[in-house]
Amino acid sequence: MKPIRFPHLLLISSLAALPASADTVKLKNGKVYEGTATERGDVIDIEIPMGKIIDHQTVKKSDVAEFIKTLPDEKESAELASLVPTADGLTAADYEKTLKDKIEPFLKKYPVSKFRPKVDAIAKTLRDELAKTKAGDVKLDGQWLPAAELKWNDYNVKALRLLLQLRSQLKAKKPMDAYQSFARIESNHVASTAYPKAAAEIAKAMKDLVASLNAAAAEQPAKEAERAATLKSLTPDKQSSVEAAIAAEIAAFKAKVEDEKTRKVPVTSFYPYDLNSIKESISGTEKEITRIAALDLPKITAANNKFQAGLKDLSEKAFQSAKSNFEEAAKFHQNDDFVKKMAADSKLAAENAARNASSASPTTIPGTPATAVTPTANPLPSSGAVPAAPATPPAPKPEATPKPAPAPATPAPSNLADANPVSEPEPESSNLPLFLGGGAGLLFLVAILAKFLGKKKSED
Repeated sequence: MKPIRFPHLLLISSLAALPASADTVKLKNGKVYEGTATERGDVIDIEIPMGKIIDHQTVKKSDVAEFIKTLPDEKESAELASLVPTADGLTAADYEKTLKDKIEPFLKKYPVSKFRPKVDAIAKTLRDELAKTKAGDVKLDGQWLPAAELKWNDYNVKALRLLLQLRSQLKAKKPMDAYQSFARIESNHVASTAYPKAAAEIAKAMKDLVASLNAAAAEQPAKEAERAATLKSLTPDKQSSVEAAIAAEIAAFKAKVEDEKTRKVPVTSFYPYDLNSIKESISGTEKEITRIAALDLPKITAANNKFQAGLKDLSEKAFQSAKSNFEEAAKFHQNDDFVKKMAADSKLAAENAARNASSASPTTIPGTPATAVTPTANPLPSSGAVPAAPATPPAPKPEATPKPAPAPATPAPSNLADANPVSEPEPESSNLPLFLGGGAGLLFLVAILAKFLGKKKSED
């Protein structure tokens, strides 16, 4: 765009549009100009940016009280300062390109610049974020989401991406596209942390949507007439080709509206050449303004924070806490099928977890061995389905307490090394056979001794 010149425009000392690295020209009468200053003979030319407009001023050096010229490395370092904070959702390739094309040239060009520490800090920020990106982390809405969270919090991450899309569309002055992004959040992620933010932002933009629709309705007759005139001016071959393209465009529009009605979107898209579709959009917008204004955003925010906490609880297998959080969210979002499903699934998971915990440590009856029970590893499988509750096992029947076995006899000590140091206890036996055998032996010895003494006496 060619700069617009305002040679007689006076500028005050500070403007928000001025760059941080502007040259400064202070006049003796107190006026201050900031921009890009160039000395030319006995005058100084100053270019002062004001958005897309550039003001040009020329002053005599004799009228200048102070002229502060910004050094090239200061200007370039100031431009690099705009790289941080970085934009959302940058890829590893984006970071690498910025480092290669902007940071490295400055460091090579000004190796001893006094502004190098600032540029080094910028480079460090970019390299640190590059490492995070390569690790799978993502920056969304100015916050870094670690790769692990992207898995369990996918529901909220998708909603946040739609919110950022909505903001981009509002910035581009496309209120209808922004509303459609809001409608997708509401249809698929009403319990997300992004939904109340989206509702608040689209509420402010609804007046712009009404204005754009009214403008489209006013322009429709002229557009339709212009199209008809253009078709008549074409050759038969080109006319046929354009008509086919128009038919395809209309078919795509109808399919889009049908999808929106299936998703129960209150404000459907419009076709700029179809007045009826524009009027239908206007009618839906007027009703939607009232509905969105009536939303209790603080309560929605509280309920949606509970839902996100429930998702985190599930990732950590804290099933009882997940059950509590999902039930709180379900009280507010009673008509959302996904919220109700998560509440039901977490309830079953919590019951299964409690059952498994109690089965893993049963009450042991004295005298009976404890039965080993292997608890379910994860009551809530990754598929989201909750397994059926297992049947409660019957309690073991108590067995009769056996009589204590008699104490084993103590074996006689031995000086021999036993091959098997652990010996089985000897079975207990009666002492009666030993007594009888000992008595018979004694009588036999007494009889022999008496016979011997009798024989000896007869010899004497």
